[in-house]
Parts: sequence; structure tokens; C-alpha cells
Amino acid sequence: MLFDTLYLNGEIHTHDARRPRARALGVHQGRIISLDDEIDASQFRTVHDLRGAAVVPGFNDAHCHLSMVGLAELQVDVGPGAVATTEELLEAVRRACETAAPGSWVIGSGYDQNRLGGAHPTAEQLDAVSGDHPVWLHHKSRHLGVANTEAFRRAGHPDRRGVPVPDGGGVPLDAEGRARGVLLETARAVILDRIPTPSVQEVADMVAAGSRRALSLGITSITEPGLGAADHIGQSPYDIAGYQAARDQGRLGVRATVMPYLTRLHGIGLEDEAGSVPSLGLDLGVRTGLGDERLRIGATKILGDGSLIGRSAFMCCDYAVGSGDDDAPRGMLQFTYDTLRERIIGAHRTGWQVAAHAIGDAALDAVLDIFAEAQTLHPRTDARHRVEHVCVASDDQLARMRTLGLIPVPQGRFVQELGDGVREAVGDDRLPLAYRLKGLFDAGLTVPASTDAPVVAPDPMLNVHDMVHRETHTGYVFSPQERITVEQAMHAYTVGSAYTSHEEHLKGRLVHGMLADVVVLSEDPYAVDPRRLKDIAPTATVVGGELCWGDL
Repeated sequence: MLFDTLYLNGEIHTHDARRPRARALGVHQGRIISLDDEIDASQFRTVHDLRGAAVVPGFNDAHCHLSMVGLAELQVDVGPGAVATTEELLEAVRRACETAAPGSWVIGSGYDQNRLGGAHPTAEQLDAVSGDHPVWLHHKSRHLGVANTEAFRRAGHPDRRGVPVPDGGGVPLDAEGRARGVLLETARAVILDRIPTPSVQEVADMVAAGSRRALSLGITSITEPGLGAADHIGQSPYDIAGYQAARDQGRLGVRATVMPYLTRLHGIGLEDEAGSVPSLGLDLGVRTGLGDERLRIGATKILGDGSLIGRSAFMCCDYAVGSGDDDAPRGMLQFTYDTLRERIIGAHRTGWQVAAHAIGDAALDAVLDIFAEAQTLHPRTDARHRVEHVCVASDDQLARMRTLGLIPVPQGRFVQELGDGVREAVGDDRLPLAYRLKGLFDAGLTVPASTDAPVVAPDPMLNVHDMVHRETHTGYVFSPQERITVEQAMHAYTVGSAYTSHEEHLKGRLVHGMLADVVVLSEDPYAVDPRRLKDIAPTATVVGGELCWGDL
């Protein structure tokens, strides 16, 4: 009998404190069975000589909208990397409309008003280049967007008047009382509800495209936060079926943990003792943990508030002068506090891991209070509830997270791509509370790594670079006291992310019995000049011992 594959002559970083380095790694049936010379090379069917290349555990993005990464490949790119001015954005929309089928929707993604001179595109500007096409442009944050008049017409508002303003949303108006074009947070549903729902196969195509992109970057595992509620997040009610279809077709290249959005959960017949908070679950009582090593259900996701650069995150203090919405100078919760409480406690009681999006410090206070109450009412061990982003937080709030056993899920790349806009939004006085990293480690919290792609680039080494250096797009050094080490950043991307999804027994370290998910890098991140971290690229990505991208 021969074992499957041996990878030898590598500089293998195991991320295991007991045995941090190895030169060879043996794999059988997708698992690691040997390190160094524990099993002779003659006992393996296939042997790959790594010729001294650096190897690390596969990157695990703990908050990545994989389907949206794939969808972005199919949409008009109006992000900062593609357009530098409003005129260039409008020209990109014009070209897309010229080639689209008559009357069809034209969707773009990634625009950032902070990189376009500070102003959002308007409906009138889009009207001038779109003809008979309805147009919708996703903001970079994915918490707002802008539509043209034809899109509003199809939504029942041909003159852009009387557009409803739901709780947790905003519809800025011009001097004549018409919607300018921008829709904030839950108000996006006015347009999103009119865009044709993707089919299961279309979602599968998005997942497949996202998988290809992820593997090319050395990402072997992702967690997609929030599926099945297109009015808030996700693509369609069939999102998880789309993931299953991609897997059935052999096109789900990465390991995926998927989070259904919390509004998709419903009462499952277990009344609270006080009769006020029903238990919530998916059909047949499905909850966190169902699935296998390739595709599993993780936490349930809920949006607490909005975004900093969109000025919709719920803050304890007003946004900086000139950067806030006069109608909501401190942002807003996506739901009323009572609704947020009922949903989080109901999911907690039923056994779900809960991932609450909280970007502003006021939103963070709200979800901390609710998690504390949930644990008091229905104590659970090792729930590992998550707080996504934690973009503005004090030392006291971080200490409270530690006490409650919560996991912060930050995005280091936000500093580079969004930091200049955040500085304008919160002001220099409060900037030290924003986008913290070292403070999370110092508070004793388990820290994963993530990107929130396609909000920012999904490239792990760009993310690691930014976690270490913390410089914005314009070169501003953003709270340098929050820099972390290369070792901390790489640990977060592997061990930290695995722990966050209750998978530390499977992923994150290259030791006996773990999944053989590895990435071979062009240079060693632990040895290279730290200023060159961003230049390191994967040369091969291996999932379950099988080469899935690149060359060996």
C-alpha cells in the first residue's frame, strides 16, 4: 500500500507552537499523516519537491462574500481601481448600457464617493448615459447604492417622489422633494426587490467564479456572512442551494461555511418561559454545525447597523462636521432595539452561533447588551458568538467582549481602502478608536482575519501587509499604535479563523490529522522585508492534499 502524496524540501510553517517548522509534509486521503522524515518518500505514490519554497496553512477568510466576489466578475466595475472620477464612472455605465440587451438591468459595484470627490452619483447623471436601462450601482460598502430614474419607475416611483423610508433606511431628497438616487441601508429594497432574483444555477455560477478567484489567492476556506435575504444581504432565497449546486458540479473549490441571514429564521414552537422571545430556527430545526468539511452551516448573521464611509453606522457621537446626514447625524440601527433583541436571543436560545454586525460604537453597545442578556436568560458554554467588524470600540467595550466570550471579526484591509473616508467621517479626535487590531489582541480576544470582500480586495497578503503597516490609500499612517506583527496577522488568518468557526480541530495548523490545506508562497512572509509583504503571491494552492491552483 502506498500513501497519497509527499511534499518535501519546503520551509513549512506549521503554526503549531510545539513544532513550528517542518521540511516535509505527508498526505493521505486529504489529511496530514506525517511531518519531516516520519514516513520515507518511497511510501508515497506522488512526491513533490518544493525546492525550498515557503508553505503556510491555507488562508481562511472569516468574513468573505464569496458569491458577491463571483458576481462582481460579471458586473460593471465602478470601483476605485477601475474609475477615478465621476465622469469615468458614467462612461463605464454608458458602455455597459450600449452592450446590454434592450431594457435589461445594468448592475455595477464598488463605487466610493470619497474617491470621486465626495459626492455620490445622482439619478440624473445616470439617466444621461443609460437610455432605457434601469441602473443600480452598489456602493463599495454594500450598505447603500444609487439608482437611475428608470429603476425608480420600475419600482413604482416614476418621478422619484413618495419613495418609502423603512425603519433602518434613508432616502435623501433633492430640493424638489425627489429621491436623489442614493438609497441607504434597508431602503435599498425599493430597488433590489425589482431586480430579477438569481436562479440556483446563477448563484452556483457566482460561487464557482468566487472560488476560482479565492484559490488563486491562496484562500482555502471562507465564511460567507448572510445568505438568503436579498433585501438585506445575499443573492436570493436559494443561496444555500446555489452553494450545494456548485459543490455537486465540482466547482466549489474552497471549503465554505455559510451563514443564513437571521430574518430567514422563524419560530419553531418553543415558547420562552416569559412568552416574550420565541426560539428561532430554519425549517426542520436546522442550526449551526450541519454539514461537512466542504460545506457547512455556520452562524446566523444579522446587521446591527450600517457603514462608516456611508455614514450609516450607529455612533455614540455625531459624525464629523460636514460628513454626516443631517437627518441621521449619528447613523442608525438596521432594526429597532427590541427587534434586534428578540432575534438574537431567539437564535441564541435555539443553539445558533450568532454573528452580529456592529460597526459603530453605539451599535456595539447594543449588541453587547443583548448578548449579555441572552447568556443570562439561557446560559450556554462555548457559544462563540461573533461581532462582525467592531470598527469603533473603546478599551472598556473590548474588555466586555472578552468577559462575554465574544469573537471580534475585523478587516485589516479596511484601513488602506477605506481609511481616508473613515478619517473624514469620525474626525481625528475619535480616530484612535477606529479599526483597532492590537487593542483586540491586548484585550485577550481571539482574533480571526477577514476582508469582507468584495468591499475591499480579497488578497490575503495585501490584508496581512495592511494589518502590519496600517497606511491609507493616500499614505496617511492610521493609528500606528494598532499595528500588529506578521506572526499575529498570519496566526489570525489560519488558527484564529478556524477557531471562530468551531473548526480548530480541522484547520489552521499543519499537524497530524488536520486537513491538508496549504498554500505555497513566492517568498517567506516571516523572512522577507515587511515592506514587501504585499508583493508575496501564491504559487500553488492545495486543498485536501490536491493541487487546486498553480504549479508545483
